[in-house]
Amino acid sequence: MTAPIGYPDRFGALQSSQLESSQKTLGTKATEGKEGAAFAETLQKFVSEVDGTQKTAEAKSTAFAEGRSDDIHGTMVSVQQAEITLHLLANVRNRVLDMYREVMRMGS
Repeated sequence: MTAPIGYPDRFGALQSSQLESSQKTLGTKATEGKEGAAFAETLQKFVSEVDGTQKTAEAKSTAFAEGRSDDIHGTMVSVQQAEITLHLLANVRNRVLDMYREVMRMGS
């Protein structure tokens, strides 16, 4: 699955890793540790890409405001892309928290 326009490349990797992990059955503890590390690594890369998108949008906005650039379309596209990726990150965080709460409810 490729990332939709405006989303970092990790979007597709995150979706495919979720699909693969949901299709697998529970394995040994060593396997679970590796999957947890892979998820954490994927999430860390995704957050880094969102941060990069935010910084790019800020740099383009600053350059446009200072008159060093006259590319309003490119500036607006990068600002919208940064906004969309930030919303995506917030939704991923909310989903992870919901899953954590559900698992905690199962234990009690």
